[in-house]
Amino acid sequence: MSTITLIRHACVDIKKYDYISARDFGLWIDEYNTSSIKEEVQNKDAIFKILDDADIILCSKLTRSIESVSLFDKSATFINELFNEVELPYVSWNLIRLKPSLWLIIFRTLWFLGYSKNVESYNRAKNRAKLATRMLIDLSNNGKDIILMGHGLMNRLIIKELLACNYIKVKNTGNKNWSYCILRR
Repeated sequence: MSTITLIRHACVDIKKYDYISARDFGLWIDEYNTSSIKEEVQNKDAIFKILDDADIILCSKLTRSIESVSLFDKSATFINELFNEVELPYVSWNLIRLKPSLWLIIFRTLWFLGYSKNVESYNRAKNRAKLATRMLIDLSNNGKDIILMGHGLMNRLIIKELLACNYIKVKNTGNKNWSYCILRR
C-alpha cells in the first residue's frame, strides 16, 4: 500500500520587518521566496524517518522547499514549479504601513475573494493542485511511497484533491512549518 506524505518546508530565515507599505510587501514576498531556511527542526526524527522511507521525493522550485530536503542530506527526485506555493497579490500603495503578517492576511483574504493582480487566480491554483495531485497519484502506482516537501496553502489544496480521490488521512500534524500529512488510498 502506497502513501503520499506532504510536508511543509522549514521556517524561512528572513529579517524582521516592523511596518511596511503594500508596495514594500511585494518586495518582502520576493525576499521570502529567495531566502534560505532556518535549520532548526522540532520533529527532526519523524521527518528524517519519513524522508528515509520514501521511494520518491518531490519539491517545488522555491528555495525553502529544496533546502528543507537538503537539510536531511537528501535530494529531490523531481523538482517542479507545479508544487510552488500559491503566490500572494499585492499593490503599489504607499498610503499605509502594516506588519507583513497583516498584509499577508489582507492579501490572502482578497485573493480568496477573487483579487489576483500579478498572480494566478484561486481557480487556476485549484487547477494546478489537481495537476499536482494527478502527478503524485501516478508516481505512487506500484506501491511507491511519495513525499512532497511543499508549502502551506498548496499542500492544503492538494490534500483536498487527494481526499476527493478516495485517499484517507492517516496522520495530520497541522499546518505549521515541518508539519506533515500522511494519506493512503
